[in-house]
Amino acid sequence: RSCVSPGESSLPAAAETVLAFAGGEVLLPCSFNISAGGDFPTVEWSKHGLQPNIVFLYRDGCETHEMKNPAFWYRSSLITRELKNGNISLRISDVQLADAGKYQCKRLWSKTRRDVTDVELVVAAVSEPKLSVVSSEGGGVTLQCEASCWLPEPEIIFLDDRGRIISAEEPKRDKDTGQCFTVRRRVTLQDAPNRVTCRVHQAATNQSHDTELLLPVGRSCYVTFLPLLYSLLYSLSYCSCVESFSFCGRNVAKLRGRRL
Repeated sequence: RSCVSPGESSLPAAAETVLAFAGGEVLLPCSFNISAGGDFPTVEWSKHGLQPNIVFLYRDGCETHEMKNPAFWYRSSLITRELKNGNISLRISDVQLADAGKYQCKRLWSKTRRDVTDVELVVAAVSEPKLSVVSSEGGGVTLQCEASCWLPEPEIIFLDDRGRIISAEEPKRDKDTGQCFTVRRRVTLQDAPNRVTCRVHQAATNQSHDTELLLPVGRSCYVTFLPLLYSLLYSLSYCSCVESFSFCGRNVAKLRGRRL
């Protein structure tokens, strides 16, 4: 028979896992049974492996800031209106990738009684993919899709205008300093469809983000489209500059005439 300290559970409950996304807000659940006339406990939220490890401390009816880790200043709080119901869940705003890990919620009463709840926070990261043309030489069109700072690492596929998967090059992966992944993948099209979709999928979180690129009908049309576009933009820019110069010249001449 195991020995148990007064007021503590002999078998700790398994940690509940909570998923959050970087930049968002998350609620780590914790509560206790509140009784009429009963004392409200000191609430201590801590994070394993963090020094100092306190992320929120509630004592004598208000938050105590002295022991709080600076990484959680202005980002962690309780839901004030829920305290009367015994709900002491921790709210974390502007979630960071570094926030991932195991948290502990302690309820401490004056007579050595304490309850402990463990919560595991998993932080994922997603972003909108970017699809662009990187080459249009030799009668083909090469597109690149980039998924910047995803965690866990995502998969990139290309789809034609009928939703069929297009064969593409092997993806290239970079692991950023923030521990997220940037993945790039290219596809070369000889007979370009009207529309190409890049789909970035994260199986672990069931997150998918799509972006589309509309292409002119006909391969030869597309090959000549970009040079013509650049020439047109250059011509418009040149005309605008000439017109502005002429307009300014006329104004200067008028001013000189008035002074004379």
